[in-house]
Amino acid sequence: MSIEGTLRRYVFRNEESGFAIARIELDDANQLPVTVKGVLSGVSEGERVRVHGKWVDDARFGRQVQISSFMPVMPSTARGVEDFLRGDRVKGIGKVFAKRLVAHFGEKTLEVLENQPERLTEVDGIGAGRARTIVGAWKDSQVDRETLIFLQGVGLSGALANRVARKYGKRTVEVVRANPYRLAADVGGIGFRTADAMARALGIEGDSPHRLRAGLLFVLAESVSDGHCFLPGDEVTGRATKLLDQPWELLRPRLADLEGEGTVIIERAATGPRVWLTERHDAEELVAWRMRSLLARDGPAQVKDPQAAVRWAEDRVGMTLSDAQRAAVAASVERRVLVITGGPGTGKTTIVKAVLELWERLGLRVRLAAPTGRAAKRLEESSGRMASTLHRMLEFSPKEGRFLRDLENPLQCDAVVVDEASMVDLDLAAALLAAVPDGARLLLVGDVDQLPSVGPGRVLADLIDSEAIPVARLDAIFRQEGGSFIVKNAHRILHGQPLVQAPGSSGDFYFIEREDPDAALKTVAHLVVQRIPRAWGLDPLADVQVLVPMRRGNCGAEALNLALRRGLAEARKDAAAMQETSRRPQLHDRVMQTRNNYDKDVFNGDVGQVIVVTDRGKALRVRFDDGREMEYAGQEIDELELAYAVTIHKSQGSEYPAVVIPLLTQHYRMLQRNLLYTAVTRGKKLVVLVGSRRAVDIAIGRAEAGVRFTSLAERLREAVGG
Repeated sequence: MSIEGTLRRYVFRNEESGFAIARIELDDANQLPVTVKGVLSGVSEGERVRVHGKWVDDARFGRQVQISSFMPVMPSTARGVEDFLRGDRVKGIGKVFAKRLVAHFGEKTLEVLENQPERLTEVDGIGAGRARTIVGAWKDSQVDRETLIFLQGVGLSGALANRVARKYGKRTVEVVRANPYRLAADVGGIGFRTADAMARALGIEGDSPHRLRAGLLFVLAESVSDGHCFLPGDEVTGRATKLLDQPWELLRPRLADLEGEGTVIIERAATGPRVWLTERHDAEELVAWRMRSLLARDGPAQVKDPQAAVRWAEDRVGMTLSDAQRAAVAASVERRVLVITGGPGTGKTTIVKAVLELWERLGLRVRLAAPTGRAAKRLEESSGRMASTLHRMLEFSPKEGRFLRDLENPLQCDAVVVDEASMVDLDLAAALLAAVPDGARLLLVGDVDQLPSVGPGRVLADLIDSEAIPVARLDAIFRQEGGSFIVKNAHRILHGQPLVQAPGSSGDFYFIEREDPDAALKTVAHLVVQRIPRAWGLDPLADVQVLVPMRRGNCGAEALNLALRRGLAEARKDAAAMQETSRRPQLHDRVMQTRNNYDKDVFNGDVGQVIVVTDRGKALRVRFDDGREMEYAGQEIDELELAYAVTIHKSQGSEYPAVVIPLLTQHYRMLQRNLLYTAVTRGKKLVVLVGSRRAVDIAIGRAEAGVRFTSLAERLREAVGG
């Protein structure tokens, strides 16, 4: 549907994002003004606008039009022209001269401004100088208007059109017409496919060099988002020809151009060519080179009798170590780099404590870090020592867009411990290795059987597979945790064995069979809101986390978040929250940060609760799980999403007192052994699986995770061996 009228008043307006809530007065005086919400950039109060969208019912503000697109419309009546000119669109006119201009020229005022500007001096009080100012402002306003009309005409949404216009200013139309593919590199939110649709609308041919170049870069960038560090030559050929629908003979010269300018690197390997984005290639080479440098300094340092040192550390932690654990602690004083890997209950935390005691006795200055805030907090609690996120330790500078700790400005320490190392991707590993000082020790601790990093590479697995890095692999489950069915089932999943649970209601692991997704959703909500808090005495907001394989679907994270919010609101008798259908964070909501915000020092995956909402929802305060409170306003709120239920990938590095895991055949494409293993190992006291036995069997049976193209293992073998 569409409506047209005069924008009378902005109720809310975010200049940065273009999002607005506004009141539009319709031409029919018998109709009430209509409230519209959405992106409405470049339209001033008093202007006419045509809005396309759909009617929605807002629980708080009533019936509104949700904007899908809009178009400024020139006013056609004398009153409309006066309203337009007295607004802030045309600087230099104001209320007085708008009235005088319209009184003199009537409906033809805008036509005079456009085609006969010399006539402006006919109006009392407008001399040559003021006329020039008014004409200049008029032309500028038309550039803005025409730019937005042009961008929406080639298929951009209002939000993206606003972003592009802000990026290029008065050159926008010129830039877009010359090479719309440039936007994919310059403007956030615009990818190759959006730029390609714009190019088609502009009549750019399918074999345009700009298009072929952009398509090749898109193929390589998309592979990075899938976890690859490079693509084999035949993969590039297949993906690029399919995407661009052009023969490889036309694409090959464009790839050569990219290689010539240094944007990509093509390596000739025994298995065929490998095509890299240059920054990925440089990162992998840096990791291998720095590992070689650190390991080259191996040898007993300050310890004449490593076994005696181990016995001292054993006494300090007050525990008897296994042979494998003793060997790991001994290696920590003999080797500069050590990887410790193992599943739940295998004693990784105990080893870290022993190593820290020993290193500190040797006088080493130690830094502790983990990829996420929650993981850093757990490391701090388990070790009794200060820990931080890797980004904080490496001192990322938002202003400079880089880590301040690097090869030229390394960390001021003698040893570094990194927990949850399976989450560290290639780029972060390169930044870490660059900042570790020469001669320092590096201890990487993680569970290699968990999901790999969200970013490119499989760094922890490659370090282990290279056989060039010392590794302590722990596989024995210790007696104190032997009764835990969470731990038992985690190890059974790894070995492809069926799950087991304690008889009756005394265990810590349960499976509730539900084949229907809607029934599963209701069961999950009942468990979180009522059953687990009542039976286990746990806080449903702070202690219980729902982990799901996918965001979409009627039992995905998005649907579960709304159902859980509603259920918890009913439990506390919060009528307003019970009616809330928006995904926008509200008071009491559990929320997750979805992107790194270096100014606030909060990172993708950090979780907290909305504790204050002010200014009619335009500002709020979040208390994160580490106790820090942060203010959010305007566009910043878009960085938060509901987190009653989160994807299993987002839960990496975290532990929760209780987790509930819906697992259904609708999640088929995500069902993998390491996905289920990662979800189960997030629970400390209680794990409840809800879903289909077939889905569980599929997940346990799929041992092979998706292949990631990386050459770090072989590069390490060559570097360290050489």
